[in-house]
Amino acid sequence: MLSLEAANELIWKKFKHLPVGYAEVDVLEGIDRIVAEDIVSNVNVPDFSRSMCDGYAVQAGDISTANEDNPVLLEHLGEVASGEKATMEVKKGQCAYVSTGSMMPAGADAVIMVEQTKVQEKESVLVFKSVIKGERMILRGDDLKAGQIIIKRGERLSPRHVGALVAAGIYEVKVFTRPRFAIISTGDELVDIGQEPAAGQIRETNSYALQAFITKAGGEVVRRVLVRDDRKLYRQELEIAVECADIVLISGGCSVGIRDFTADVINSLPGEGVFIQGVAIRPGRPLIVGECMGKPVFGLPGHPIAPVLLFKIVIEKLWHRLYGCLEEDVIRAVVDFDMSPSLYTHLLVQLEKGEEFIKAKPANLANPAQTSAISRSNGYIWIKDSEAGLCRGQIAEVFSF
Repeated sequence: MLSLEAANELIWKKFKHLPVGYAEVDVLEGIDRIVAEDIVSNVNVPDFSRSMCDGYAVQAGDISTANEDNPVLLEHLGEVASGEKATMEVKKGQCAYVSTGSMMPAGADAVIMVEQTKVQEKESVLVFKSVIKGERMILRGDDLKAGQIIIKRGERLSPRHVGALVAAGIYEVKVFTRPRFAIISTGDELVDIGQEPAAGQIRETNSYALQAFITKAGGEVVRRVLVRDDRKLYRQELEIAVECADIVLISGGCSVGIRDFTADVINSLPGEGVFIQGVAIRPGRPLIVGECMGKPVFGLPGHPIAPVLLFKIVIEKLWHRLYGCLEEDVIRAVVDFDMSPSLYTHLLVQLEKGEEFIKAKPANLANPAQTSAISRSNGYIWIKDSEAGLCRGQIAEVFSF
Protein backbone atom coordinates (compact mmCIF):
# COMPACT_ATOMS: atom_id res chain seq x y z
CA MET A 1 0.00 0.00 0.00
CA LEU A 2 1.34 3.44 -0.94
CA SER A 3 2.46 5.95 1.66
CA LEU A 4 0.84 9.38 1.60
CA GLU A 5 4.03 10.92 0.19
CA ALA A 6 4.27 8.31 -2.57
CA ALA A 7 0.58 8.69 -3.43
CA ASN A 8 0.88 12.48 -3.71
CA GLU A 9 3.94 12.17 -5.95
CA LEU A 10 2.18 9.68 -8.23
CA ILE A 11 -0.88 11.93 -8.43
CA TRP A 12 1.37 14.89 -9.30
CA LYS A 13 3.16 12.87 -11.98
CA LYS A 14 -0.17 11.93 -13.57
CA PHE A 15 -1.79 15.37 -13.45
CA LYS A 16 0.97 18.01 -13.42
CA HIS A 17 0.15 18.95 -17.00
CA LEU A 18 -3.52 19.67 -16.34
CA PRO A 19 -4.43 23.00 -17.96
CA VAL A 20 -5.05 25.94 -15.64
CA GLY A 21 -6.96 29.10 -16.54
CA TYR A 22 -6.34 32.78 -15.84
CA ALA A 23 -8.49 35.86 -15.38
CA GLU A 24 -7.90 39.60 -15.02
CA VAL A 25 -9.94 40.88 -12.10
CA ASP A 26 -10.37 44.07 -10.14
CA VAL A 27 -8.09 44.26 -7.09
CA LEU A 28 -11.01 43.95 -4.66
CA GLU A 29 -12.55 41.08 -6.64
CA GLY A 30 -9.20 39.31 -6.39
CA ILE A 31 -9.27 39.01 -2.59
CA ASP A 32 -8.46 35.39 -1.58
CA ARG A 33 -7.60 34.45 -5.17
CA ILE A 34 -4.21 32.93 -6.04
CA VAL A 35 -2.05 35.34 -8.05
CA ALA A 36 -0.96 33.94 -11.44
CA GLU A 37 2.13 36.09 -11.98
CA ASP A 38 4.51 38.25 -9.99
CA ILE A 39 2.89 41.65 -9.49
CA VAL A 40 5.58 44.32 -9.79
CA SER A 41 5.45 48.02 -9.03
CA ASN A 42 6.34 50.09 -12.09
CA VAL A 43 6.72 53.26 -10.05
CA ASN A 44 8.41 54.52 -6.91
CA VAL A 45 6.06 54.99 -3.95
CA PRO A 46 6.11 57.75 -2.98
CA ASP A 47 7.29 59.27 -6.24
CA PHE A 48 8.79 62.21 -4.32
CA SER A 49 10.34 62.68 -0.89
CA ARG A 50 7.73 64.01 1.54
CA SER A 51 7.30 65.21 5.09
CA MET A 52 5.93 62.96 7.84
CA CYS A 53 4.69 65.83 10.03
CA ASP A 54 3.80 69.51 10.14
CA GLY A 55 7.00 71.47 10.58
CA TYR A 56 9.95 72.97 8.73
CA ALA A 57 12.10 71.35 6.06
CA VAL A 58 15.73 72.04 7.00
CA GLN A 59 19.30 70.99 6.43
CA ALA A 60 20.06 68.84 9.50
CA GLY A 61 23.58 70.19 9.76
CA ASP A 62 22.29 73.74 10.33
CA ILE A 63 20.56 72.83 13.60
CA SER A 64 22.89 70.13 14.97
CA THR A 65 23.64 72.31 18.06
CA ALA A 66 20.09 73.60 18.63
CA ASN A 67 18.53 73.25 22.11
CA GLU A 68 16.24 75.15 24.47
CA ASP A 69 19.08 77.34 25.76
CA ASN A 70 20.77 77.80 22.42
CA PRO A 71 18.19 77.96 19.60
CA VAL A 72 19.21 78.37 15.98
CA LEU A 73 17.69 81.09 13.79
CA LEU A 74 16.79 80.13 10.19
CA GLU A 75 15.55 82.18 7.29
CA HIS A 76 11.96 81.23 6.42
CA LEU A 77 11.45 80.85 2.65
CA GLY A 78 7.70 80.21 2.70
CA GLU A 79 5.36 77.22 2.59
CA VAL A 80 5.13 74.06 0.47
CA ALA A 81 1.41 73.28 0.42
CA SER A 82 0.17 69.69 0.43
CA GLY A 83 -0.50 68.40 -3.06
CA GLU A 84 1.68 71.04 -4.74
CA LYS A 85 5.11 70.82 -6.29
CA ALA A 86 7.96 72.27 -4.23
CA THR A 87 9.58 74.95 -6.40
CA MET A 88 11.94 76.49 -3.83
CA GLU A 89 15.36 75.22 -2.73
CA VAL A 90 16.44 75.17 0.91
CA LYS A 91 20.02 76.31 1.25
CA LYS A 92 22.30 76.64 4.27
CA GLY A 93 20.63 78.62 7.03
CA GLN A 94 17.17 78.38 5.47
CA CYS A 95 13.93 76.47 6.07
CA ALA A 96 10.50 76.04 4.49
CA TYR A 97 7.18 75.22 6.16
CA VAL A 98 5.78 71.79 5.19
CA SER A 99 2.61 69.94 6.16
CA THR A 100 2.23 66.19 6.63
CA GLY A 101 2.57 64.71 3.13
CA SER A 102 4.06 67.85 1.55
CA MET A 103 6.78 67.42 -1.05
CA MET A 104 10.22 68.08 0.40
CA PRO A 105 11.91 71.03 -1.27
CA ALA A 106 15.30 70.53 -2.91
CA GLY A 107 18.24 70.90 -0.52
CA ALA A 108 16.32 69.91 2.64
CA ASP A 109 17.24 66.61 4.29
CA ALA A 110 15.12 66.56 7.49
CA VAL A 111 11.99 68.00 9.12
CA ILE A 112 11.79 69.65 12.52
CA MET A 113 8.33 69.50 14.16
CA VAL A 114 6.48 72.79 14.39
CA GLU A 115 6.14 72.30 18.19
CA GLN A 116 9.93 72.59 18.48
CA THR A 117 10.10 75.94 16.70
CA LYS A 118 8.92 79.50 17.13
CA VAL A 119 8.31 82.11 14.47
CA GLN A 120 10.60 85.00 15.40
CA GLU A 121 9.71 87.40 12.68
CA LYS A 122 7.86 87.05 9.41
CA GLU A 123 10.93 85.76 7.61
CA SER A 124 12.76 83.85 10.38
CA VAL A 125 12.17 80.83 12.64
CA LEU A 126 13.82 79.85 15.92
CA VAL A 127 14.60 76.10 16.21
CA PHE A 128 14.97 74.61 19.72
CA LYS A 129 16.01 71.03 18.94
CA SER A 130 18.42 69.21 16.65
CA VAL A 131 17.49 66.56 14.11
CA ILE A 132 19.42 63.93 12.18
CA LYS A 133 19.54 63.61 8.43
CA GLY A 134 16.40 61.91 7.10
CA GLU A 135 14.38 62.49 10.27
CA ARG A 136 10.59 62.76 9.88
CA MET A 137 10.63 62.41 6.12
CA ILE A 138 9.94 59.61 3.67
CA LEU A 139 12.37 59.39 0.77
CA ARG A 140 11.30 58.72 -2.79
CA GLY A 141 10.80 54.96 -3.16
CA ASP A 142 10.98 54.29 0.59
CA ASP A 143 7.58 52.55 0.49
CA LEU A 144 7.94 50.76 -2.86
CA LYS A 145 10.71 50.92 -5.42
CA ALA A 146 10.12 50.62 -9.15
CA GLY A 147 10.71 46.97 -10.05
CA GLN A 148 9.88 45.69 -6.56
CA ILE A 149 7.61 42.62 -6.31
CA ILE A 150 4.48 43.38 -4.31
CA ILE A 151 2.94 39.88 -4.52
CA LYS A 152 4.66 36.73 -5.76
CA ARG A 153 3.05 34.26 -8.14
CA GLY A 154 1.30 31.62 -6.06
CA GLU A 155 0.50 33.93 -3.14
CA ARG A 156 -3.10 34.47 -2.16
CA LEU A 157 -4.13 38.11 -2.56
CA SER A 158 -5.27 39.41 0.82
CA PRO A 159 -6.64 42.72 2.14
CA ARG A 160 -3.14 43.63 3.36
CA HIS A 161 -1.94 43.83 -0.27
CA VAL A 162 -4.63 46.21 -1.51
CA GLY A 163 -3.15 49.48 -0.25
CA ALA A 164 0.25 48.79 -1.82
CA LEU A 165 -1.29 47.74 -5.15
CA VAL A 166 -3.42 50.87 -5.42
CA ALA A 167 -0.51 53.07 -4.31
CA ALA A 168 1.48 51.62 -7.22
CA GLY A 169 -1.38 52.35 -9.64
CA ILE A 170 -2.33 48.68 -10.03
CA TYR A 171 -6.10 48.24 -10.19
CA GLU A 172 -6.36 44.87 -11.94
CA VAL A 173 -4.49 41.65 -11.19
CA LYS A 174 -4.01 38.35 -13.02
CA VAL A 175 -5.28 35.41 -10.98
CA PHE A 176 -5.88 31.73 -11.59
CA THR A 177 -9.45 30.83 -12.43
CA ARG A 178 -11.29 28.93 -9.75
CA PRO A 179 -11.02 25.14 -10.21
CA ARG A 180 -14.42 23.57 -10.85
CA PHE A 181 -15.43 20.62 -8.69
CA ALA A 182 -18.22 18.08 -9.01
CA ILE A 183 -19.19 16.09 -5.92
CA ILE A 184 -21.08 12.79 -6.04
CA SER A 185 -22.31 11.24 -2.80
CA THR A 186 -23.49 7.63 -2.82
CA GLY A 187 -25.48 5.42 -0.49
CA ASP A 188 -29.02 4.11 -0.09
CA GLU A 189 -28.92 5.08 3.58
CA LEU A 190 -28.42 8.79 2.82
CA VAL A 191 -31.06 11.49 2.51
CA ASP A 192 -30.46 15.02 1.25
CA ILE A 193 -31.11 18.32 2.97
CA GLY A 194 -34.80 19.01 3.54
CA GLN A 195 -35.68 15.33 3.86
CA GLU A 196 -36.46 13.64 7.16
CA PRO A 197 -34.43 10.44 7.63
CA ALA A 198 -36.46 7.27 8.03
CA ALA A 199 -35.40 4.42 10.30
CA GLY A 200 -31.94 3.26 9.19
CA GLN A 201 -31.21 6.46 7.23
CA ILE A 202 -28.93 9.41 7.96
CA ARG A 203 -28.51 12.89 6.52
CA GLU A 204 -25.83 13.20 3.84
CA THR A 205 -23.21 15.62 5.19
CA ASN A 206 -19.97 14.86 3.37
CA SER A 207 -20.76 16.76 0.17
CA TYR A 208 -21.73 19.86 2.15
CA ALA A 209 -18.57 19.73 4.23
CA LEU A 210 -16.47 19.26 1.09
CA GLN A 211 -18.19 22.14 -0.68
CA ALA A 212 -17.54 24.39 2.31
CA PHE A 213 -13.81 23.57 2.29
CA ILE A 214 -13.62 23.96 -1.49
CA THR A 215 -15.28 27.38 -1.31
CA LYS A 216 -13.01 28.53 1.51
CA ALA A 217 -9.96 27.44 -0.50
CA GLY A 218 -11.15 29.42 -3.53
CA GLY A 219 -12.69 26.70 -5.67
CA GLU A 220 -16.16 26.39 -7.18
CA VAL A 221 -18.60 23.49 -6.94
CA VAL A 222 -20.48 23.28 -10.24
CA ARG A 223 -22.40 20.08 -9.53
CA ARG A 224 -23.35 18.19 -6.37
CA VAL A 225 -25.61 15.14 -6.47
CA LEU A 226 -26.71 12.28 -4.24
CA VAL A 227 -26.89 8.92 -6.07
CA ARG A 228 -28.46 5.66 -4.93
CA ASP A 229 -26.42 2.43 -4.94
CA ASP A 230 -27.22 1.73 -8.57
CA ARG A 231 -24.27 1.09 -10.89
CA LYS A 232 -26.00 2.42 -14.03
CA LEU A 233 -27.08 5.69 -12.37
CA TYR A 234 -23.67 5.97 -10.74
CA ARG A 235 -21.90 5.70 -14.10
CA GLN A 236 -24.24 8.26 -15.71
CA GLU A 237 -23.59 10.78 -12.96
CA LEU A 238 -19.82 10.25 -13.08
CA GLU A 239 -19.79 10.86 -16.83
CA ILE A 240 -21.74 14.11 -16.40
CA ALA A 241 -19.44 15.17 -13.58
CA VAL A 242 -16.27 14.54 -15.59
CA GLU A 243 -17.63 16.56 -18.50
CA CYS A 244 -18.61 19.62 -16.43
CA ALA A 245 -15.82 19.82 -13.83
CA ASP A 246 -12.03 19.96 -13.58
CA ILE A 247 -11.88 17.62 -10.57
CA VAL A 248 -14.44 15.05 -9.45
CA LEU A 249 -14.91 13.92 -5.85
CA ILE A 250 -16.93 10.82 -4.98
CA SER A 251 -17.95 10.29 -1.37
CA GLY A 252 -18.69 6.67 -0.49
CA GLY A 253 -18.51 3.38 -2.34
CA CYS A 254 -14.73 3.00 -2.00
CA SER A 255 -14.49 -0.18 0.05
CA VAL A 256 -14.94 -3.76 -1.15
CA GLY A 257 -18.60 -4.37 -0.34
CA ILE A 258 -21.10 -5.63 -2.89
CA ARG A 259 -22.43 -2.08 -3.38
CA ASP A 260 -19.07 -0.34 -3.60
CA PHE A 261 -18.97 0.55 -7.29
CA THR A 262 -16.48 3.45 -7.36
CA ALA A 263 -13.41 1.70 -8.78
CA ASP A 264 -15.50 -0.30 -11.26
CA VAL A 265 -17.35 2.77 -12.56
CA ILE A 266 -14.16 4.85 -12.88
CA ASN A 267 -12.61 2.03 -14.91
CA SER A 268 -15.67 1.88 -17.18
CA LEU A 269 -15.12 5.40 -18.55
CA PRO A 270 -12.47 6.35 -21.15
CA GLY A 271 -9.08 7.02 -19.63
CA GLU A 272 -6.45 5.29 -17.55
CA GLY A 273 -8.91 4.43 -14.82
CA VAL A 274 -7.90 3.68 -11.24
CA PHE A 275 -4.17 3.89 -10.48
CA ILE A 276 -4.33 4.20 -6.68
CA GLN A 277 -6.54 2.02 -4.52
CA GLY A 278 -5.67 2.38 -0.86
CA VAL A 279 -3.18 4.62 0.95
CA ALA A 280 -1.46 3.96 4.27
CA ILE A 281 -3.26 6.66 6.26
CA ARG A 282 -5.97 6.64 8.94
CA PRO A 283 -8.64 7.78 8.52
CA GLY A 284 -8.81 7.60 4.72
CA ARG A 285 -7.14 4.27 3.91
CA PRO A 286 -9.67 3.25 1.15
CA LEU A 287 -8.82 6.32 -1.00
CA ILE A 288 -9.23 5.69 -4.73
CA VAL A 289 -7.62 7.89 -7.38
CA GLY A 290 -8.24 7.52 -11.09
CA GLU A 291 -8.20 9.35 -14.39
CA CYS A 292 -11.31 9.62 -16.58
CA MET A 293 -11.26 11.52 -19.86
CA GLY A 294 -8.15 13.41 -18.72
CA LYS A 295 -9.68 14.51 -15.40
CA PRO A 296 -8.67 13.46 -11.87
CA VAL A 297 -11.35 11.52 -9.99
CA PHE A 298 -11.01 10.93 -6.26
CA GLY A 299 -13.02 8.25 -4.49
CA LEU A 300 -13.30 9.22 -0.82
CA PRO A 301 -14.53 6.87 1.90
CA GLY A 302 -17.86 7.65 3.56
CA HIS A 303 -16.17 8.00 6.99
CA PRO A 304 -17.34 11.46 8.18
CA ILE A 305 -13.82 12.84 8.79
CA ALA A 306 -11.87 11.15 6.00
CA PRO A 307 -13.23 13.21 3.05
CA VAL A 308 -12.27 16.51 4.71
CA LEU A 309 -8.81 15.28 5.68
CA LEU A 310 -8.20 13.78 2.24
CA PHE A 311 -9.28 17.03 0.64
CA LYS A 312 -6.65 18.89 2.70
CA ILE A 313 -3.76 16.42 2.39
CA VAL A 314 -4.27 15.11 -1.16
CA ILE A 315 -6.68 17.09 -3.34
CA GLU A 316 -5.80 20.61 -2.19
CA LYS A 317 -2.14 19.59 -2.33
CA LEU A 318 -2.49 18.79 -6.07
CA TRP A 319 -4.42 22.01 -6.64
CA HIS A 320 -1.75 24.11 -4.92
CA ARG A 321 1.07 22.43 -6.84
CA LEU A 322 -0.70 23.12 -10.14
CA TYR A 323 -1.00 26.79 -9.22
CA GLY A 324 2.41 27.06 -7.60
CA CYS A 325 0.62 28.14 -4.43
CA LEU A 326 3.08 29.18 -1.71
CA GLU A 327 0.78 29.07 1.30
CA GLU A 328 0.72 26.49 4.04
CA ASP A 329 -1.00 27.49 7.25
CA VAL A 330 0.99 25.71 9.96
CA ILE A 331 0.94 26.48 13.68
CA ARG A 332 3.45 25.07 16.15
CA ALA A 333 1.72 23.94 19.31
CA VAL A 334 2.45 21.98 22.50
CA VAL A 335 0.68 18.62 22.62
CA ASP A 336 -1.50 18.51 25.74
CA PHE A 337 -2.27 14.77 25.78
CA ASP A 338 -0.63 11.35 25.48
CA MET A 339 -1.32 8.93 22.62
CA SER A 340 1.15 6.08 22.35
CA PRO A 341 0.87 4.12 20.20
CA SER A 342 -1.51 5.91 17.82
CA LEU A 343 -4.25 4.36 15.71
CA TYR A 344 -4.25 7.44 13.49
CA THR A 345 -1.90 9.11 11.07
CA HIS A 346 -3.94 12.33 11.09
CA LEU A 347 -5.67 13.54 14.24
CA LEU A 348 -8.09 16.47 14.49
CA VAL A 349 -7.14 18.84 17.29
CA GLN A 350 -8.39 21.92 19.09
CA LEU A 351 -6.03 24.80 19.78
CA GLU A 352 -6.10 26.65 23.09
CA LYS A 353 -4.04 29.65 24.08
CA GLY A 354 -1.99 28.87 27.19
CA GLU A 355 0.00 31.23 29.36
CA GLU A 356 3.16 30.72 27.31
CA PHE A 357 2.30 28.41 24.43
CA ILE A 358 -0.55 27.38 22.16
CA LYS A 359 -1.82 23.97 23.28
CA ALA A 360 -3.21 21.21 21.05
CA LYS A 361 -5.92 18.88 22.39
CA PRO A 362 -7.83 16.12 20.57
CA ALA A 363 -11.09 17.33 19.06
CA ASN A 364 -12.66 14.09 20.24
CA LEU A 365 -10.23 11.40 21.30
CA ALA A 366 -12.96 8.98 22.42
CA ASN A 367 -14.49 8.84 18.93
CA PRO A 368 -12.65 10.91 16.31
CA ALA A 369 -14.92 9.50 13.59
CA GLN A 370 -17.78 11.70 14.73
CA THR A 371 -18.84 14.43 12.33
CA SER A 372 -18.98 16.95 15.16
CA ALA A 373 -15.23 16.48 15.76
CA ILE A 374 -14.62 18.61 12.67
CA SER A 375 -16.68 21.47 14.09
CA ARG A 376 -14.61 21.38 17.28
CA SER A 377 -11.24 21.24 15.53
CA ASN A 378 -8.89 24.00 14.36
CA GLY A 379 -6.76 21.67 12.28
CA TYR A 380 -4.93 18.36 12.33
CA ILE A 381 -1.61 16.85 13.35
CA TRP A 382 0.15 14.44 11.00
CA ILE A 383 1.43 11.58 13.20
CA LYS A 384 4.14 10.13 10.98
CA ASP A 385 5.30 7.54 13.54
CA SER A 386 2.21 5.74 14.82
CA GLU A 387 4.25 3.55 17.15
CA ALA A 388 5.76 6.56 18.90
CA GLY A 389 2.43 8.36 18.85
CA LEU A 390 2.29 11.72 20.64
CA CYS A 391 3.47 12.67 24.12
CA ARG A 392 2.34 15.48 26.37
CA GLY A 393 4.76 18.42 26.10
CA GLN A 394 5.90 17.51 22.59
CA ILE A 395 6.02 20.31 19.99
CA ALA A 396 3.89 19.43 16.95
CA GLU A 397 2.90 21.11 13.71
CA VAL A 398 -0.81 21.72 13.43
CA PHE A 399 -2.06 22.15 9.87
CA SER A 400 -4.81 24.71 10.22
CA PHE A 401 -8.30 24.52 8.74
